[in-house]
Amino acid sequence: MRKAHVFRKGSSRQVNKTRLVATAGVQSAHPRARGLRRGLALHLNHDGIERDCLETQARIEQAIAAAYCYTVDIVDVNTLARVLTVQRHADSTSPALDLMMHGYIAKSPSRPTIAVSVDTLKWLYHLRQQKPNYSIEAFAKVVCDYYNIPYRRHLREVFGDTFEIYLRITRSVHPKIYKALGWDEENWRVKNACHACCYKLENEPELRFGRLIAMDGNNSLKRIATTAHRTAADTRALHDSDYFLSTDFVNQYANEVRGKSSKGPAVKRKDQDSDDESDGEAQGLPAEGDPTDGLRLLDDSDRNDPQAARRQRLASCTKNWKSAAKEDCKKMWGIFDEAGIFAAACQHGLLLWVTDMVCSGELAKYPLAVISKTLELLGERPLIGYDVGCSFNVTTEKSSLGPAFAASGGRFCVCAFHGYSHSYTCQLEYHPNVIVGAGLEDLETMERIFSLTNMLASVTRYASPYRRRLFIEAYFRQLDEDKYLNAGTFVLSDYKQALGVIHSDAATLLEAMHSLSITDKDLDNWENEQVDFFSWIGEEHPHDVHAVAYVERLQELRHLDSQRRNANAQFLAFAPPAHEANYTKDLSATRRVETAHRHANERYNRVHNDVCDLELQMGIGHRWTTTTPEYIAAIKYIKEHKYLLALNKVQKLVVQRLTELLNMNIAQTGYSMRAHISKSLQTRSKAIQNAVAVYNAAAAALDPPRPPLDWQEIGTYQFLEQFALLQDTCHDVRGKRWVEPAVRACMKMRLRICRAREEVERLNIEVRHLHTAIRNERILFRRVRDRLQTARDPILGAVLEFIERRQRINNELLSHVHQVYNLDGFTGTKGPEGGAADDDQLADQEVDILEGDEEQEALGHLVEFISALSIT
Repeated sequence: MRKAHVFRKGSSRQVNKTRLVATAGVQSAHPRARGLRRGLALHLNHDGIERDCLETQARIEQAIAAAYCYTVDIVDVNTLARVLTVQRHADSTSPALDLMMHGYIAKSPSRPTIAVSVDTLKWLYHLRQQKPNYSIEAFAKVVCDYYNIPYRRHLREVFGDTFEIYLRITRSVHPKIYKALGWDEENWRVKNACHACCYKLENEPELRFGRLIAMDGNNSLKRIATTAHRTAADTRALHDSDYFLSTDFVNQYANEVRGKSSKGPAVKRKDQDSDDESDGEAQGLPAEGDPTDGLRLLDDSDRNDPQAARRQRLASCTKNWKSAAKEDCKKMWGIFDEAGIFAAACQHGLLLWVTDMVCSGELAKYPLAVISKTLELLGERPLIGYDVGCSFNVTTEKSSLGPAFAASGGRFCVCAFHGYSHSYTCQLEYHPNVIVGAGLEDLETMERIFSLTNMLASVTRYASPYRRRLFIEAYFRQLDEDKYLNAGTFVLSDYKQALGVIHSDAATLLEAMHSLSITDKDLDNWENEQVDFFSWIGEEHPHDVHAVAYVERLQELRHLDSQRRNANAQFLAFAPPAHEANYTKDLSATRRVETAHRHANERYNRVHNDVCDLELQMGIGHRWTTTTPEYIAAIKYIKEHKYLLALNKVQKLVVQRLTELLNMNIAQTGYSMRAHISKSLQTRSKAIQNAVAVYNAAAAALDPPRPPLDWQEIGTYQFLEQFALLQDTCHDVRGKRWVEPAVRACMKMRLRICRAREEVERLNIEVRHLHTAIRNERILFRRVRDRLQTARDPILGAVLEFIERRQRINNELLSHVHQVYNLDGFTGTKGPEGGAADDDQLADQEVDILEGDEEQEALGHLVEFISALSIT
């Protein structure tokens, strides 16, 4: 690298050459020369003063002659210039500031030898915002191609350092813009970023759920840990981001749920000493729990509650989730500092919060921290979609946030796509399709976001903690801007979808119900029947459990009564032999008889008390005898107990399999959804094979033995009627109307129509939110623009640039808002709050603002030009 040439003022020829090079350098920093000249003309005409060009040139030469001058190698893709000569005043504080005045960012602050133009870094910034995995090295190669030179490796480091400075500058300007607009209050972004969700109107209808939120974890944005005992060069930390939740805040919920004791050695990082291991891990004490560990906290009192018992049976939903999490943890904890991120977003895709999963998998503290922030900032009645929302619901109830979340009226659900891998019992309670107020939203928002952020992995995996967060935050800001722009399309497409469901399915449903001679009341009853059936199928009914326990205790009581009578008779009839006079031996025999008598009575009394307790619980007025019908039925049930349990298990799995096969045949089910359900069915089929094996063993033990089941035949069943063995269970459903395919299709169609109507109700409110917010933003922008122009605030240029871009996005949103208003079937109120808006007048105001922007931009170029020439 050629060193910078620094020299003092010299001959007139040298000064003139320096002036020409410096002037060219200044103009190269502003390629829009036409706008610059126009701005100069506007400025001169505005003052109305005739200036003498010779006098101005003399002043410029005088200022340059009083300055230090030096040359610096530069990179500028617009001009392809290679050298810049910079004049530096005696009172200059930093060469980096001098270069910035010329439109360049230096690699080093004190003795810069190379600098990159702001325009070049702006190109890199926009490329990285739209293509996050676009590497610095690739950009350096492109620049070398522009300059028609071989690739220079040192440019990768030059662009890396200067690009970070560029990000830090833009990041520092952003809060100043928000402050000028009055958007600088704490947590403003979370409360106001999504107008469709956050904006509130006076006297607007109250929806069942105030906010729809999705949250999930992702491990693609991992970061390699510092290797053994090496000191990191970059020790900075980014703590002031309004996206990331602090580690201290998240750790407040670290001990809300405890996991199982770890068996075996704890996983350590490569740079961790053996002495650093926590006492809890070393002694095998419970570690931090994951989002599903709340199910383990159900105590005996909870298990007697039918609702808690139903939630306990949802544990099977998380078995695969836990297995995958454990497998990931084995591979990641040892080499990664940040093992990924846990994030939450609104239904429209705008990010709410992000937190790093530090040296761990997806623990319960991360979603609990998000729930805490949701309750604090986002109001009441949130509907939160989470992959394991069914079990995390119990975890939240058992945490310190449980009472507050219950009071808020919120609830959890599973995301629509992932929900099909859960048990059918879970789907009937936690799938969005069956939740009143959820609309047509699938709450798979985070999966769409993670599919985009996965591209960041290649540029953050080996970055420092500071740069990793800097890159992630910059991309999330761009992502939020893209999602905000997409809000109009989101509302329009969802409205069209909801109207399509209502118009196309409603007539079909009425015709089908008429042909089947069923009513809405019938469908309501059958839906409740279906929920009850899947709640208890495969499990023992509580009455049967109590009856079996009662009969078993009665049998034991009769046996103990016989023993007690014998013991009493022996005790009363006992007498020591008269021909033996051994007192010690006689005493020992007497004590044995007395002890046997006492123990027999104690055992009898204990069982007798149990029988009395069961009679009170079951409401039995007269004790059952061997001739009582209930007693006879219980004896039969005991004999076939194992057989019936095995048979009910097979029935449950087969019914779930057939129901999901029906889902695969539903019209408009996409290929990805079919593949996802098919994979779930493969797992379900293995469970059926195991259940069939248990059943065959129980059937063979009966007298007479029942015929075995053939897995090959069951595996091919497609309709419930084909499984003739179901009639032999205590829960025969073949005669139920709700298992008929035509009736089930009607039930699903009606649910979808109900959700579509809820979606229309929500969209009617959201479209007015957007329209009102856009109108109020325009009023705010004009007021702020006038105030900053009057005060000649230095932030004016940046604010006007932000307003210009925001107004163009808002105009795009307005076009979609009017398309919604013009839809056939629109049922909401047209126009923003407070009356109809004159959009033509607002558009004229927008033109005025943009024209004012252009004039101010030209004047801004003039100010920078004069400042760069250092005229004093």
